[in-house]
Amino acid sequence: MAITDKIYVKNHQQLVSQLETSFPKGAFKGATMDILYQGEGLSKLDDATRDRVLDFAEDFLNCDCEGSPHCSCPERKFIGYLLELREQGLGPDAIVDVMTDDYMLYAYPGDVLSFLDSAVRTLEAAEQLADVDGRPEAASRMRGTRRNLTR
Repeated sequence: MAITDKIYVKNHQQLVSQLETSFPKGAFKGATMDILYQGEGLSKLDDATRDRVLDFAEDFLNCDCEGSPHCSCPERKFIGYLLELREQGLGPDAIVDVMTDDYMLYAYPGDVLSFLDSAVRTLEAAEQLADVDGRPEAASRMRGTRRNLTR
């Protein structure tokens, strides 16, 4: 299961009440994106919530894909965001705190830790494959990224 399947909307029940409609807790679920990030309901949200929802839409939902936002671009961008936070030295608890502050989203720190561990292991495997394939520049880039994630 992808980490984006484990990212949830904070204060979900409060938002359901404000929008007067039900939607899934998962931030990247299709119905959530339709109702929360693209719907007319933005005008029903309080100012602070609206700002965070708009920030999320601006940072992760703007792409030129025909199927947007139901393409994989939002998930890929969000994964990049999580990895950038880790490269800045933040641990799983701090990453959850930042995503909550930035976008009113949350995850369980253990899920974030598992995602980061998997990312490091994937980079190790890709690094070894690049070495075997005679691509030292690619291996070096992956090694540097892996080191940034494990600091």
